[in-house]
Amino acid sequence: MHRAARRSFGMVTVCCLLAGAVIPLLPVHAQEQATGPQMSQINGVVQNQDLRRVPQAIVQVRDQEGNTVSSAVTNDAGEFQAEIPEEGTFSVNAVLDTYRSEYVVVKMGTASPQPVVLTLAQTKEIALEIVSPLAPIQYKASSETYAVSRREIEELPRGNNNELHDVLLTIPSAAYGALKQVHIRQDHANLQFRIDGVPIPDTVSSTFSDVITPRAWERADIILGGMEAQYGNKTAAVIDITTKSGTKPGFGSLQMFGGSNQTINPSFEYGGTVGEKFRYYILNSHTATNRGIEPPTLGHSIFHGQSERNQTFFRGDYQMDNKNNLSLVFLNSIAKYQIPTLPGQEVDPSGEILPLLEASRPGFVPVPSQAIDENQKENNQYSHLVWRHDVNASNFFSLSTYFRHTRATFKTDPFNLLAYTADPEEPFSAADQDRMAYSAGVRFDHTYIPNKHHLIKVGFQIDRTQAVNKTGIYAFDRDPATGEPIGDLRNIRSDNRLIGWRQEVWIQDQWSPDDHWTFNIGVRGDAVQYLVSEGQVSPRIGVTYKANQANVFHAFYGRQFTPPNLEAISFARLGVLGTTAEPENLTNNNVRAERAHYFEIGSYHALTKWATLELTGYYKLARYLSDAGQFGTTPMLNFFAFERGWQRGIDGALKVKFTDNLTGRGNVAWGQCKGYGLHSGHFLLEQKEIDDINSKGGVFCDHTQMVTSSAVLSYRFLQRTTITGQMLYGSGLRTAENEEAKTNSTHVPSYTIYNLSLTHTIPLPWDRQKLLLGFDVINLLDQKYFINQGEGSIGLGVSHAGMPRSFFFRAQWFF
Repeated sequence: MHRAARRSFGMVTVCCLLAGAVIPLLPVHAQEQATGPQMSQINGVVQNQDLRRVPQAIVQVRDQEGNTVSSAVTNDAGEFQAEIPEEGTFSVNAVLDTYRSEYVVVKMGTASPQPVVLTLAQTKEIALEIVSPLAPIQYKASSETYAVSRREIEELPRGNNNELHDVLLTIPSAAYGALKQVHIRQDHANLQFRIDGVPIPDTVSSTFSDVITPRAWERADIILGGMEAQYGNKTAAVIDITTKSGTKPGFGSLQMFGGSNQTINPSFEYGGTVGEKFRYYILNSHTATNRGIEPPTLGHSIFHGQSERNQTFFRGDYQMDNKNNLSLVFLNSIAKYQIPTLPGQEVDPSGEILPLLEASRPGFVPVPSQAIDENQKENNQYSHLVWRHDVNASNFFSLSTYFRHTRATFKTDPFNLLAYTADPEEPFSAADQDRMAYSAGVRFDHTYIPNKHHLIKVGFQIDRTQAVNKTGIYAFDRDPATGEPIGDLRNIRSDNRLIGWRQEVWIQDQWSPDDHWTFNIGVRGDAVQYLVSEGQVSPRIGVTYKANQANVFHAFYGRQFTPPNLEAISFARLGVLGTTAEPENLTNNNVRAERAHYFEIGSYHALTKWATLELTGYYKLARYLSDAGQFGTTPMLNFFAFERGWQRGIDGALKVKFTDNLTGRGNVAWGQCKGYGLHSGHFLLEQKEIDDINSKGGVFCDHTQMVTSSAVLSYRFLQRTTITGQMLYGSGLRTAENEEAKTNSTHVPSYTIYNLSLTHTIPLPWDRQKLLLGFDVINLLDQKYFINQGEGSIGLGVSHAGMPRSFFFRAQWFF
């Protein structure tokens, strides 16, 4: 780390630690004087069963006749204040999507009532039968926020059998890039997933989407763009998933889902309690399909595409007392994938390679191209333990520790793969890869509310990752004189290990001087030590203005520091000089952390009681703009970086509740990403691509999709029957018209996909048991389209086709 950066980081660390130590010691009487409840108000907090405070919950106050006399919305600390017009006896409860609290009776008279604590619990009924109010607009956030509830997931075609990336495609500015990669706001991945408030690391193959199944979700709170200081590392979007937990009485379900593409997916879940203090939830799901990885062929003709995956999730909560809670989460995912192939390829069109292969293995006869046998196995585990403690209503913290193991093993079919080499003059090879990583860390989050004007958050995180990258490359020597391949096929092996550290520290204040203005001011320090040591101090400043109850405007500026995933850096030092695997460009700069300036403006509007609208514009100016690509056929990605680049865009999101039975949501976004000059990853790219990147005008990023849109409309009729329609539109990821055209100078054809779902719930004669039957159609109009095309783009050497028209059936027994 540079001396100045190290000194600044140390100063920020000291300031944050001092703030964390001094804030709880501020005089209590000052707090009481500022926040003491008034005669005409009911004050309190809303929390989850694990003591996490709940923002954006709706609090309702009813009189003795059951009429609603007042309502309020909780702030970021879960606090609320409800105005009461007269004295009397009232009942108070809170609601958030499919969560409800019990009613608390409050008597309003001459004495001020004590603050009310409302604890949300998961409702036993399935989400499709719950009528919940439309979420309120945000009054204090300086970034675009979005939420996805259990009900909204279950209403989608395929219901909770959707994978994580399918759910994310319903939020603003989300473009799909194959291999379960979702690009939000023109960033390549760069998503921060959290489980119950704890950030979780990525896997070595792509993201943790292989582990976090939406079946386990209760809701997800999503922050796009302008992050407060406590959010770092991955900053395109924060997806904070609140998982299901046990209830009393217990609940469970058995589900069978299957249909086209040889898909079969049985799953089981159950949540309950042991005694009065321990709650638990367990889930297991097994999926088999022939579309585990998108194939390079259109339609239902898939070659060598079978996959299997088993996912397990466990959560346990121990309520020590009203101020202490312990939460344990464990996730496990084991998967194996066949790598889809392309039929009809010509064997050794140059006539140079097959004789060398036959000499290396006498009697070798290449199989048809669709029978090339490459496979990948993945093994991922994650666990965390969280202690949440309330010092008092305005002073609380959480301390978490986590551990993650991830491994991906790719096995190639070297002789058969190399037999189809198109041009031996260009670099070519086949490769086995075995990547694994172990990560462990600790995180501390502390919140203090000194008075009604300030909400202060401080904390730190320390992470250690050990990565292992084993590579075996199959290649021929080249004749030094002619450059032609010669000799027997060689297996060049390398075993590389690297240990990296990452430290974060932050302090954040949400200052609301009056009812109209909110200033979100913070600073964070980041430092990493891996191939290089570097760090950054990042200020974050957000301003929010509430013009009235229906219109809120915000602006944000912040610095960002995004190091690459240690386990995804191709740091192998291979002896490939003089072989057919030698890259065209031998430049070997280390990948650097991306450093960016981020700007955002936006607004929230409550158009009516039944409709909310969000509008946002953003601009990101980055040095060492990070990107990643699929080099070869393995789904494991490798990082490279541009010298500089920018991202910009606008988006709008609309949620409408037409009636209790008819709801809709939709969004549309426009955006661009461009990179200039190649900083690292030269050995991964062709020289023509490097020249295009280094040209004056730079290149569009391969994950750029200029226009993206999605919409969902759901209607419940005949009391227990629901029909849902979904639309997904993409203008197309970047590619080139031909080999001579500039890299990423155009885009693949646009596509519009329509999905449809019909579900019906049948009450069973036993204690509140139900049977849900569903029928789903994906790609109703059977549009043939490619998500991306391999040639002409950076880091996407293989094409991936979208799913053709497919039919699925599901039956789920709730007990």
